[in-house]
Amino acid sequence: MTQTQRQLVNMLGFQLCWFACVMGGNLTGLVVVSAFMFWHCRIAERREWLLIAVVTVSGAALDTLWYQLGLMSFSADHQLAFIPPWLLLLWLAFSATLRHSLSFLFSRPLLMVVASAMAAPLSYFAGTRLGALSVSYEGLLVISVSWALLMWLATLLNRVLLREIETELH
Repeated sequence: MTQTQRQLVNMLGFQLCWFACVMGGNLTGLVVVSAFMFWHCRIAERREWLLIAVVTVSGAALDTLWYQLGLMSFSADHQLAFIPPWLLLLWLAFSATLRHSLSFLFSRPLLMVVASAMAAPLSYFAGTRLGALSVSYEGLLVISVSWALLMWLATLLNRVLLREIETELH
């Protein structure tokens, strides 16, 4: 499989994960994201897993904070202190796109920051329209800024990881 084919599968796989999590919920999300991550294990580099873990945990922590502050809410049956599992799974799947289908953005921090600030609120708004969650307009603004900051920090972490790889090769 060529790099372009892997990037295409990665992009389409993430889109399937997004719909499975947002529209299908926890169980459907778990099945689809598990299959996606099983495939991703075949293409991921060892150091990429640190990036995936940091972005997943950081993103889920941010969403949990926004949930706790009342900027977003979920269905009445979700009474946990944390975000629902489907949203955590979505962070995991998204993190697996950064060095693959989103690599063209991820290698350009300023472009990644701008794209994240615009695309993230649209994704949450779409999830709201599909009934998966509710986000206030203030919440969408906070999401925009927090995603921009998180993606900027993720690009810095990625650069550190790439430098470590280069150092090991020389």
